[in-house]
Amino acid sequence: MRFERDDTIAAVATPPGRGAISLIRLSGGEAHSIVATLLKNHERLPARRPLYTRLFDGDGQALDDAVVTYFPGPESYTGEDVVEISTHGSPVIVQLILDSLLEKGGRLAEPGEFTLRAFLNGKIDLAQAEAVQDLIESQTRFQAKLAHEQLRGSLSEALAPVEKELVHVIAHLETRLEFVEDEVEPEERQALRKRLLKVDQRLLGMEESYRRGRIFHDGIRVVLAGKPNSGKSSIFNSLLKSERAIVTAIPGTTRDALEEVVELEGIPVTLVDTAGIREGEGLVEQLGVERSIRQLASADLVLFVLDSSRPFDLWDQRSWESLRDRDYILVENKNDLEQRLDVPSGLRDHAAGQVEVSALKDRSLKVLLDAILHWSLPEKSVERERAVVTNIRHRECLKESRGWLGRSLDADEKGMSEEFVIHDLRKALSALGQIRGETTNEEILSQIFSSFCIGK
Repeated sequence: MRFERDDTIAAVATPPGRGAISLIRLSGGEAHSIVATLLKNHERLPARRPLYTRLFDGDGQALDDAVVTYFPGPESYTGEDVVEISTHGSPVIVQLILDSLLEKGGRLAEPGEFTLRAFLNGKIDLAQAEAVQDLIESQTRFQAKLAHEQLRGSLSEALAPVEKELVHVIAHLETRLEFVEDEVEPEERQALRKRLLKVDQRLLGMEESYRRGRIFHDGIRVVLAGKPNSGKSSIFNSLLKSERAIVTAIPGTTRDALEEVVELEGIPVTLVDTAGIREGEGLVEQLGVERSIRQLASADLVLFVLDSSRPFDLWDQRSWESLRDRDYILVENKNDLEQRLDVPSGLRDHAAGQVEVSALKDRSLKVLLDAILHWSLPEKSVERERAVVTNIRHRECLKESRGWLGRSLDADEKGMSEEFVIHDLRKALSALGQIRGETTNEEILSQIFSSFCIGK
Protein backbone atom coordinates (compact mmCIF):
# COMPACT_ATOMS: atom_id res chain seq x y z
CA MET A 1 0.00 0.00 0.00
CA ARG A 2 1.36 3.40 -1.03
CA PHE A 3 1.29 6.28 1.43
CA GLU A 4 2.65 8.94 -0.96
CA ARG A 5 0.22 11.68 -1.97
CA ASP A 6 2.26 13.50 -4.60
CA ASP A 7 0.83 11.68 -7.61
CA THR A 8 -2.63 11.41 -9.16
CA ILE A 9 -4.53 8.13 -8.98
CA ALA A 10 -7.29 6.85 -11.23
CA ALA A 11 -9.63 3.85 -11.10
CA VAL A 12 -13.02 2.58 -12.15
CA ALA A 13 -15.34 3.05 -9.15
CA THR A 14 -18.25 0.92 -10.41
CA PRO A 15 -18.37 -2.91 -10.45
CA PRO A 16 -16.89 -4.70 -13.48
CA GLY A 17 -19.16 -5.75 -16.31
CA ARG A 18 -21.69 -4.06 -18.55
CA GLY A 19 -24.19 -1.51 -17.30
CA ALA A 20 -25.97 1.69 -18.17
CA ILE A 21 -23.27 3.86 -16.59
CA SER A 22 -19.72 3.40 -15.33
CA LEU A 23 -17.82 5.84 -13.12
CA ILE A 24 -14.11 6.61 -13.36
CA ARG A 25 -12.56 8.58 -10.51
CA LEU A 26 -9.29 10.52 -10.24
CA SER A 27 -7.70 12.15 -7.20
CA GLY A 28 -4.55 14.22 -6.89
CA GLY A 29 -2.98 17.52 -7.80
CA GLU A 30 -3.03 16.76 -11.55
CA ALA A 31 -6.57 15.34 -11.71
CA HIS A 32 -8.02 18.40 -13.47
CA SER A 33 -5.18 18.84 -15.96
CA ILE A 34 -5.11 15.12 -16.86
CA VAL A 35 -8.84 15.02 -17.59
CA ALA A 36 -8.60 18.32 -19.49
CA THR A 37 -6.29 16.65 -22.03
CA LEU A 38 -9.21 14.42 -23.04
CA LEU A 39 -11.50 17.40 -23.65
CA LYS A 40 -11.76 19.42 -26.86
CA ASN A 41 -9.50 22.50 -26.62
CA HIS A 42 -8.51 21.37 -23.09
CA GLU A 43 -11.40 23.37 -21.70
CA ARG A 44 -11.58 24.36 -18.04
CA LEU A 45 -13.90 22.28 -15.88
CA PRO A 46 -16.38 24.18 -13.72
CA ALA A 47 -16.17 23.48 -9.98
CA ARG A 48 -18.81 21.15 -8.51
CA ARG A 49 -21.04 21.41 -11.59
CA PRO A 50 -21.54 18.45 -13.96
CA LEU A 51 -20.37 19.12 -17.51
CA TYR A 52 -21.74 17.10 -20.44
CA THR A 53 -18.89 16.80 -22.91
CA ARG A 54 -17.11 14.51 -25.36
CA LEU A 55 -13.86 12.71 -24.54
CA PHE A 56 -11.03 12.17 -27.04
CA ASP A 57 -7.93 10.00 -27.01
CA GLY A 58 -4.40 11.21 -27.81
CA ASP A 59 -5.01 10.81 -31.54
CA GLY A 60 -8.10 12.98 -31.45
CA GLN A 61 -10.47 10.01 -31.83
CA ALA A 62 -13.76 10.32 -29.93
CA LEU A 63 -14.02 7.91 -27.01
CA ASP A 64 -17.47 8.64 -25.59
CA ASP A 65 -19.90 11.32 -24.53
CA ALA A 66 -19.63 11.69 -20.76
CA VAL A 67 -20.63 13.73 -17.73
CA VAL A 68 -17.55 15.12 -15.96
CA THR A 69 -17.64 16.66 -12.48
CA TYR A 70 -14.71 18.45 -10.85
CA PHE A 71 -14.43 18.73 -7.05
CA PRO A 72 -11.56 21.05 -6.04
CA GLY A 73 -9.70 20.11 -2.87
CA PRO A 74 -9.90 20.30 0.04
CA GLU A 75 -13.72 20.25 -0.31
CA SER A 76 -13.80 16.76 -1.84
CA TYR A 77 -14.00 13.15 -0.69
CA THR A 78 -10.23 12.72 -0.52
CA GLY A 79 -9.34 16.30 0.37
CA GLU A 80 -7.49 16.56 -2.96
CA ASP A 81 -8.68 17.65 -6.40
CA VAL A 82 -11.11 14.96 -7.53
CA VAL A 83 -12.67 14.42 -10.96
CA GLU A 84 -15.44 11.91 -11.63
CA ILE A 85 -16.28 10.79 -15.17
CA SER A 86 -19.63 9.10 -15.86
CA THR A 87 -19.54 7.18 -19.14
CA HIS A 88 -21.63 4.55 -20.87
CA GLY A 89 -21.11 1.21 -19.16
CA SER A 90 -19.30 -0.64 -21.90
CA PRO A 91 -16.13 -2.35 -20.54
CA VAL A 92 -14.36 -1.49 -23.82
CA ILE A 93 -15.16 2.22 -23.58
CA VAL A 94 -14.29 2.35 -19.88
CA GLN A 95 -10.92 0.68 -20.46
CA LEU A 96 -10.08 3.03 -23.36
CA ILE A 97 -10.82 6.09 -21.21
CA LEU A 98 -8.87 4.70 -18.25
CA ASP A 99 -5.90 3.87 -20.48
CA SER A 100 -5.94 7.42 -21.86
CA LEU A 101 -5.92 8.87 -18.33
CA LEU A 102 -2.99 6.66 -17.34
CA GLU A 103 -1.08 7.65 -20.49
CA LYS A 104 -1.53 11.32 -19.54
CA GLY A 105 0.08 10.88 -16.13
CA GLY A 106 -2.38 9.12 -13.88
CA ARG A 107 -1.51 6.03 -11.85
CA LEU A 108 -3.85 3.10 -11.30
CA ALA A 109 -5.13 3.31 -7.75
CA GLU A 110 -4.60 0.50 -5.28
CA PRO A 111 -7.52 -1.02 -3.32
CA GLY A 112 -9.01 1.53 -0.93
CA GLU A 113 -6.52 4.23 -1.90
CA PHE A 114 -9.14 6.96 -2.35
CA THR A 115 -10.46 6.35 1.17
CA LEU A 116 -6.89 6.06 2.47
CA ARG A 117 -6.16 9.54 1.11
CA ALA A 118 -9.36 10.82 2.71
CA PHE A 119 -8.03 9.47 6.03
CA LEU A 120 -4.48 10.78 5.55
CA ASN A 121 -5.85 14.22 4.62
CA GLY A 122 -8.02 14.38 7.74
CA LYS A 123 -11.39 14.13 5.99
CA ILE A 124 -12.39 11.09 8.03
CA ASP A 125 -10.87 9.14 10.90
CA LEU A 126 -9.92 5.45 10.71
CA ALA A 127 -13.14 4.20 12.31
CA GLN A 128 -15.13 6.13 9.72
CA ALA A 129 -12.95 4.73 6.93
CA GLU A 130 -13.69 1.18 8.10
CA ALA A 131 -17.39 2.06 8.15
CA VAL A 132 -17.15 2.84 4.42
CA GLN A 133 -16.26 -0.79 3.77
CA ASP A 134 -19.00 -1.99 6.12
CA LEU A 135 -21.53 0.14 4.27
CA ILE A 136 -20.50 -1.33 0.91
CA GLU A 137 -20.71 -4.88 2.26
CA SER A 138 -23.99 -4.47 4.18
CA GLN A 139 -26.59 -7.14 3.42
CA THR A 140 -29.55 -5.82 5.41
CA ARG A 141 -31.15 -2.44 5.88
CA PHE A 142 -30.09 -2.29 9.51
CA GLN A 143 -26.48 -3.18 8.69
CA ALA A 144 -26.47 -0.27 6.25
CA LYS A 145 -28.01 2.03 8.88
CA LEU A 146 -25.45 1.00 11.51
CA ALA A 147 -22.54 1.46 9.08
CA HIS A 148 -23.91 4.86 8.06
CA GLU A 149 -24.10 5.97 11.71
CA GLN A 150 -20.47 4.97 12.21
CA LEU A 151 -19.49 6.66 8.96
CA ARG A 152 -21.00 9.84 10.41
CA GLY A 153 -18.74 9.40 13.45
CA SER A 154 -20.99 7.82 16.10
CA LEU A 155 -18.21 5.66 17.56
CA SER A 156 -15.73 8.55 17.57
CA GLU A 157 -18.33 10.76 19.26
CA ALA A 158 -18.89 8.13 21.96
CA LEU A 159 -15.14 7.90 22.60
CA ALA A 160 -14.58 11.67 22.73
CA PRO A 161 -15.85 12.29 26.31
CA VAL A 162 -13.90 9.27 27.58
CA GLU A 163 -10.68 10.51 26.02
CA LYS A 164 -11.40 14.02 27.31
CA GLU A 165 -11.79 12.69 30.85
CA LEU A 166 -8.48 10.79 30.63
CA VAL A 167 -6.73 13.92 29.37
CA HIS A 168 -8.14 15.92 32.30
CA VAL A 169 -6.98 13.33 34.84
CA ILE A 170 -3.51 13.17 33.26
CA ALA A 171 -3.25 16.98 33.26
CA HIS A 172 -4.33 17.08 36.92
CA LEU A 173 -1.72 14.47 37.91
CA GLU A 174 1.02 16.26 35.99
CA THR A 175 0.13 19.50 37.76
CA ARG A 176 0.30 17.69 41.08
CA LEU A 177 3.80 16.45 40.20
CA GLU A 178 4.98 20.04 39.91
CA PHE A 179 3.96 20.68 43.50
CA VAL A 180 5.33 17.58 45.17
CA GLU A 181 5.70 19.44 48.44
CA ASP A 182 1.91 19.64 48.76
CA GLU A 183 0.35 16.69 50.53
CA VAL A 184 -2.39 14.96 48.55
CA GLU A 185 -5.65 14.78 50.42
CA PRO A 186 -7.30 11.31 50.62
CA GLU A 187 -10.54 12.83 49.35
CA GLU A 188 -8.79 14.08 46.24
CA ARG A 189 -7.21 10.69 45.59
CA GLN A 190 -10.58 9.00 46.03
CA ALA A 191 -12.26 11.44 43.64
CA LEU A 192 -9.69 10.68 40.95
CA ARG A 193 -10.19 6.95 41.41
CA LYS A 194 -13.94 7.38 41.02
CA ARG A 195 -13.42 9.28 37.79
CA LEU A 196 -11.16 6.55 36.41
CA LEU A 197 -13.53 3.79 37.49
CA LYS A 198 -16.34 5.60 35.70
CA VAL A 199 -14.19 5.73 32.56
CA ASP A 200 -13.51 2.01 32.90
CA GLN A 201 -17.23 1.27 33.14
CA ARG A 202 -17.96 3.22 29.99
CA LEU A 203 -15.21 1.41 28.11
CA LEU A 204 -16.45 -1.93 29.45
CA GLY A 205 -19.94 -1.18 28.16
CA MET A 206 -18.56 -0.42 24.71
CA GLU A 207 -16.39 -3.54 24.77
CA GLU A 208 -19.33 -5.74 25.77
CA SER A 209 -21.46 -4.29 22.97
CA TYR A 210 -19.21 -6.21 20.56
CA ARG A 211 -21.22 -9.41 20.98
CA ARG A 212 -24.29 -7.64 19.60
CA GLY A 213 -22.14 -5.75 17.13
CA ARG A 214 -20.59 -8.91 15.71
CA ILE A 215 -24.05 -10.38 15.19
CA PHE A 216 -25.30 -7.20 13.53
CA HIS A 217 -22.16 -7.02 11.38
CA ASP A 218 -21.52 -10.67 10.47
CA GLY A 219 -24.87 -12.32 11.13
CA ILE A 220 -25.22 -15.80 12.60
CA ARG A 221 -24.93 -19.30 11.17
CA VAL A 222 -27.83 -21.56 12.14
CA VAL A 223 -27.54 -25.27 11.30
CA LEU A 224 -30.53 -27.63 11.32
CA ALA A 225 -29.55 -31.07 12.62
CA GLY A 226 -31.23 -34.32 13.59
CA LYS A 227 -31.96 -37.80 12.28
CA PRO A 228 -33.50 -38.36 8.82
CA ASN A 229 -37.22 -37.61 8.37
CA SER A 230 -37.42 -35.46 11.48
CA GLY A 231 -38.52 -32.57 9.26
CA LYS A 232 -35.37 -30.50 8.97
CA SER A 233 -35.82 -29.76 5.27
CA SER A 234 -39.51 -28.91 5.77
CA ILE A 235 -38.60 -26.41 8.49
CA PHE A 236 -35.79 -25.07 6.29
CA ASN A 237 -38.24 -24.48 3.42
CA SER A 238 -40.86 -22.96 5.71
CA LEU A 239 -38.40 -20.49 7.22
CA LEU A 240 -37.26 -19.52 3.72
CA LYS A 241 -40.85 -19.47 2.41
CA SER A 242 -39.44 -21.36 -0.58
CA GLU A 243 -39.18 -24.99 -1.74
CA ARG A 244 -35.39 -24.90 -1.60
CA ALA A 245 -34.84 -28.40 -0.22
CA ILE A 246 -36.36 -31.60 -1.61
CA VAL A 247 -38.78 -33.11 0.89
CA THR A 248 -39.88 -36.77 0.65
CA ALA A 249 -40.83 -39.56 3.04
CA ILE A 250 -37.69 -41.44 1.99
CA PRO A 251 -34.94 -41.20 4.67
CA GLY A 252 -31.64 -39.73 3.50
CA THR A 253 -33.06 -37.45 0.78
CA THR A 254 -30.72 -34.59 1.80
CA ARG A 255 -27.20 -35.62 0.84
CA ASP A 256 -25.39 -32.28 0.96
CA ALA A 257 -25.69 -29.11 3.03
CA LEU A 258 -27.95 -26.39 1.62
CA GLU A 259 -27.38 -22.76 2.61
CA GLU A 260 -29.60 -19.71 2.28
CA VAL A 261 -29.54 -16.30 3.97
CA VAL A 262 -32.66 -14.74 5.51
CA GLU A 263 -33.03 -11.47 7.38
CA LEU A 264 -34.24 -11.56 10.96
CA GLU A 265 -34.84 -8.14 12.55
CA GLY A 266 -31.95 -6.74 10.52
CA ILE A 267 -29.63 -9.67 11.31
CA PRO A 268 -28.39 -11.81 8.39
CA VAL A 269 -29.10 -15.44 9.33
CA THR A 270 -27.45 -18.17 7.27
CA LEU A 271 -29.68 -21.24 7.48
CA VAL A 272 -27.98 -24.56 6.77
CA ASP A 273 -29.98 -27.73 6.08
CA THR A 274 -27.91 -30.87 6.63
CA ALA A 275 -28.18 -34.59 5.97
CA GLY A 276 -29.81 -36.61 8.73
CA ILE A 277 -27.35 -38.22 11.11
CA ARG A 278 -27.58 -42.04 10.93
CA GLU A 279 -25.57 -44.99 9.67
CA GLY A 280 -25.45 -44.23 5.96
CA GLU A 281 -26.82 -46.88 3.59
CA GLY A 282 -24.33 -45.93 0.89
CA LEU A 283 -21.11 -44.01 0.32
CA VAL A 284 -22.89 -40.84 -0.85
CA GLU A 285 -25.21 -40.71 2.14
CA GLN A 286 -22.34 -41.42 4.53
CA LEU A 287 -20.37 -38.52 3.02
CA GLY A 288 -23.44 -36.35 3.60
CA VAL A 289 -23.52 -37.37 7.26
CA GLU A 290 -19.82 -36.54 7.64
CA ARG A 291 -20.43 -33.11 6.11
CA SER A 292 -23.30 -32.56 8.54
CA ILE A 293 -20.97 -33.14 11.46
CA ARG A 294 -18.47 -30.66 9.97
CA GLN A 295 -21.25 -28.10 9.54
CA LEU A 296 -22.08 -28.38 13.23
CA ALA A 297 -18.54 -27.32 14.10
CA SER A 298 -19.04 -24.03 12.23
CA ALA A 299 -22.49 -23.27 13.67
CA ASP A 300 -23.21 -20.35 15.97
CA LEU A 301 -26.52 -21.98 16.84
CA VAL A 302 -28.03 -25.41 16.09
CA LEU A 303 -31.73 -26.18 15.62
CA PHE A 304 -31.93 -29.75 16.92
CA VAL A 305 -35.02 -31.15 15.23
CA LEU A 306 -36.91 -34.10 16.73
CA ASP A 307 -39.94 -35.91 15.35
CA SER A 308 -42.48 -35.61 18.17
CA SER A 309 -44.69 -38.31 16.59
CA ARG A 310 -42.02 -40.95 17.26
CA PRO A 311 -40.21 -42.12 20.42
CA PHE A 312 -36.73 -40.84 21.17
CA ASP A 313 -34.39 -43.45 19.69
CA LEU A 314 -30.72 -44.33 19.17
CA TRP A 315 -30.25 -41.96 16.22
CA ASP A 316 -31.80 -39.07 18.12
CA GLN A 317 -29.28 -39.83 20.86
CA ARG A 318 -26.39 -40.03 18.35
CA SER A 319 -27.48 -36.72 16.81
CA TRP A 320 -27.54 -35.06 20.22
CA GLU A 321 -24.08 -36.42 21.07
CA SER A 322 -22.70 -34.79 17.92
CA LEU A 323 -23.98 -31.35 18.91
CA ARG A 324 -24.33 -31.30 22.70
CA ASP A 325 -21.29 -29.03 23.11
CA ARG A 326 -22.92 -26.40 20.83
CA ASP A 327 -25.63 -23.89 21.66
CA TYR A 328 -28.85 -25.46 20.43
CA ILE A 329 -32.59 -24.87 20.40
CA LEU A 330 -34.71 -27.99 20.79
CA VAL A 331 -37.30 -28.05 17.99
CA GLU A 332 -40.07 -30.64 18.42
CA ASN A 333 -41.59 -30.94 14.95
CA LYS A 334 -44.88 -32.53 13.78
CA ASN A 335 -46.91 -31.36 16.78
CA ASP A 336 -50.00 -31.72 14.59
CA LEU A 337 -49.71 -35.52 14.95
CA GLU A 338 -50.16 -37.84 17.93
CA GLN A 339 -47.34 -37.13 20.39
CA ARG A 340 -45.08 -40.05 21.28
CA LEU A 341 -41.81 -38.26 22.07
CA ASP A 342 -40.29 -38.37 25.54
CA VAL A 343 -37.26 -36.09 25.54
CA PRO A 344 -34.51 -36.95 28.06
CA SER A 345 -34.24 -34.34 30.81
CA GLY A 346 -30.54 -33.74 30.13
CA LEU A 347 -31.30 -32.74 26.56
CA ARG A 348 -33.97 -30.27 27.69
CA ASP A 349 -31.80 -28.85 30.47
CA HIS A 350 -28.91 -28.03 28.13
CA ALA A 351 -31.06 -26.46 25.41
CA ALA A 352 -30.93 -22.69 24.85
CA GLY A 353 -34.65 -22.83 24.09
CA GLN A 354 -37.48 -25.20 23.26
CA VAL A 355 -40.16 -24.81 20.59
CA GLU A 356 -42.96 -27.07 19.35
CA VAL A 357 -43.75 -26.58 15.66
CA SER A 358 -45.48 -28.14 12.68
CA ALA A 359 -43.62 -27.41 9.47
CA LEU A 360 -46.38 -29.10 7.48
CA LYS A 361 -49.09 -26.85 8.95
CA ASP A 362 -46.75 -23.82 9.15
CA ARG A 363 -47.51 -23.69 12.87
CA SER A 364 -45.41 -21.82 15.47
CA LEU A 365 -42.57 -21.02 13.05
CA LYS A 366 -42.79 -17.36 14.14
CA VAL A 367 -42.15 -18.62 17.68
CA LEU A 368 -39.06 -20.43 16.39
CA LEU A 369 -37.78 -17.26 14.72
CA ASP A 370 -38.36 -15.36 17.97
CA ALA A 371 -36.35 -18.02 19.83
CA ILE A 372 -33.45 -17.56 17.40
CA LEU A 373 -33.65 -13.79 17.86
CA HIS A 374 -33.75 -14.12 21.65
CA TRP A 375 -30.64 -16.31 21.58
CA SER A 376 -28.91 -13.78 19.34
CA LEU A 377 -29.89 -10.79 21.48
CA PRO A 378 -30.83 -12.17 24.91
CA GLU A 379 -31.22 -8.74 26.49
CA LYS A 380 -33.67 -7.75 23.75
CA SER A 381 -31.36 -4.91 22.71
CA VAL A 382 -33.27 -4.23 19.53
CA GLU A 383 -33.13 -0.54 20.38
CA ARG A 384 -29.86 -0.59 18.40
CA GLU A 385 -27.39 1.72 20.06
CA ARG A 386 -25.64 4.01 17.60
CA ALA A 387 -22.21 3.40 19.11
CA VAL A 388 -22.30 -0.39 19.17
CA VAL A 389 -18.85 -1.88 18.44
CA THR A 390 -18.91 -4.09 15.32
CA ASN A 391 -15.20 -4.34 14.53
CA ILE A 392 -12.90 -6.78 16.35
CA ARG A 393 -9.98 -4.36 15.98
CA HIS A 394 -11.94 -1.74 17.89
CA ARG A 395 -12.80 -4.24 20.62
CA GLU A 396 -9.14 -5.22 21.00
CA CYS A 397 -8.20 -1.54 21.33
CA LEU A 398 -10.84 -1.12 24.03
CA LYS A 399 -9.52 -4.18 25.88
CA GLU A 400 -5.97 -2.85 25.68
CA SER A 401 -7.05 0.54 26.95
CA ARG A 402 -8.89 -1.02 29.90
CA GLY A 403 -5.82 -3.11 30.66
CA TRP A 404 -3.63 -0.01 30.99
CA LEU A 405 -6.38 1.75 32.93
CA GLY A 406 -6.46 -1.17 35.39
CA ARG A 407 -2.69 -0.95 35.81
CA SER A 408 -2.94 2.76 36.58
CA LEU A 409 -5.58 2.08 39.24
CA ASP A 410 -3.38 -0.63 40.79
CA ALA A 411 -0.39 1.71 40.81
CA ASP A 412 -2.45 4.41 42.52
CA GLU A 413 -3.83 1.98 45.10
CA LYS A 414 -0.30 0.83 45.96
CA GLY A 415 0.70 4.44 46.55
CA MET A 416 3.18 4.51 43.69
CA SER A 417 4.40 7.81 42.27
CA GLU A 418 2.07 9.74 39.97
CA GLU A 419 4.63 9.22 37.20
CA PHE A 420 3.71 5.52 37.00
CA VAL A 421 -0.01 6.30 37.00
CA ILE A 422 0.45 8.91 34.27
CA HIS A 423 2.50 6.49 32.15
CA ASP A 424 -0.27 3.86 32.23
CA LEU A 425 -2.99 6.44 31.57
CA ARG A 426 -1.12 7.71 28.52
CA LYS A 427 -0.93 4.13 27.25
CA ALA A 428 -4.68 3.76 27.80
CA LEU A 429 -5.28 6.97 25.86
CA SER A 430 -2.98 5.82 23.06
CA ALA A 431 -4.88 2.54 22.72
CA LEU A 432 -8.12 4.48 22.23
CA GLY A 433 -6.35 6.67 19.68
CA GLN A 434 -5.70 3.57 17.57
CA ILE A 435 -9.44 3.26 16.93
CA ARG A 436 -9.53 6.61 15.17
CA GLY A 437 -6.08 6.10 13.64
CA GLU A 438 -4.23 8.72 15.66
CA THR A 439 -1.58 6.23 16.82
CA THR A 440 -1.85 3.48 14.18
CA ASN A 441 1.19 2.28 12.22
CA GLU A 442 1.40 1.84 8.45
CA GLU A 443 1.26 -1.96 8.62
CA ILE A 444 -2.19 -1.87 10.24
CA LEU A 445 -3.36 0.77 7.78
CA SER A 446 -2.21 -1.42 4.87
CA GLN A 447 -4.13 -4.40 6.25
CA ILE A 448 -7.30 -2.34 6.62
CA PHE A 449 -7.33 -0.59 3.26
CA SER A 450 -6.11 -3.55 1.21
CA SER A 451 -9.48 -5.22 1.87
CA PHE A 452 -11.30 -2.39 0.07
CA CYS A 453 -12.31 -2.62 -3.57
CA ILE A 454 -10.34 -0.68 -6.18
CA GLY A 455 -11.90 2.72 -6.83
CA LYS A 456 -13.09 3.27 -3.25
